[in-house]
Amino acid sequence: MNFTTGLKRTSIYAATVVLSFAATTANAACSDPAAPGVNWMECDKSGVNLSGVNLSGADLGGADLEGADLYGADLTGAYLGDADLTGAYLVDADLTGAYLGDAYLGGADLGGSDLSNADLTGATWSDDRICQEGSIGYCSY
Repeated sequence: MNFTTGLKRTSIYAATVVLSFAATTANAACSDPAAPGVNWMECDKSGVNLSGVNLSGADLGGADLEGADLYGADLTGAYLGDADLTGAYLVDADLTGAYLGDAYLGGADLGGSDLSNADLTGATWSDDRICQEGSIGYCSY
């Protein structure tokens, strides 16, 4: 084995280690417990019960939360969408009484979601409109 062959093998090994670590790190976030600031970006959380859970400041961009129970959950300051409008999938989610104040909802799909009594004060939509103080159940501008 000459120097060039050894260098190639070392480079391939190093790249494999880095990619393995990156994949492990990315997947580990999806199994993290619900908590303020959790990173569940692109995670499948469809149908989970997150009723009353504190997810303030969480990164949920691109997450699948279809049919999730978020009744009374605290999503204050949560990030539910990306700049490229790839947002969280919250179709048919129960957001009754949830706190979405100052949450970024750009690109989030809320089709069929129940926002009854949800506090949307300060929430930002994909068109950069911000819900006014007292936006309960719907966003007033």
